[in-house]
Amino acid sequence: LSCSACATDPVATDLAGYLNQGVMNLAELEQKALARYAAVTGSNYTSDESVYNALKDHVVPLYRRFLDGLRELRPDTSEVRDLNRLYVGAAQSMYDGFKLKMVGIEQNETNIIIAGNQKIEEARIQSEKWRSELTALAGKHDLALLGEEQESSWWDILKPSSSSK
Repeated sequence: LSCSACATDPVATDLAGYLNQGVMNLAELEQKALARYAAVTGSNYTSDESVYNALKDHVVPLYRRFLDGLRELRPDTSEVRDLNRLYVGAAQSMYDGFKLKMVGIEQNETNIIIAGNQKIEEARIQSEKWRSELTALAGKHDLALLGEEQESSWWDILKPSSSSK
């Protein structure tokens, strides 16, 4: 990262490091877990058994590793620590939702499956809040999201914005 503001702005330095060396190193775990989940839900749904097996064998273990990795991140500044706390909360909700759904399928309990789906939806909303706060914090500290990544994912790499020249 080449960032002139980073030399004098500890939050900019911390945020860039948090994303580039922290979140980006964990992103593949989350991507794989979510891809496995998407492959057996929604329009790809074929049976509860396939959802259960994907959750048990792939989604829950991968997402647990992702969540544990997020918890291990130790940002230096309170602003980035608060941001990470939001992401950990979203990831915990997602993990809890996956586990609830798995238990609901295992016990053939529709109400537990519904509760799991609600938890997963909560996590999606929390992740959107994390992304929004990430974008705001980056803007406040003169960092800009890179082009394609800005639209495609929420673990964007940051670079100095043109206004920091």
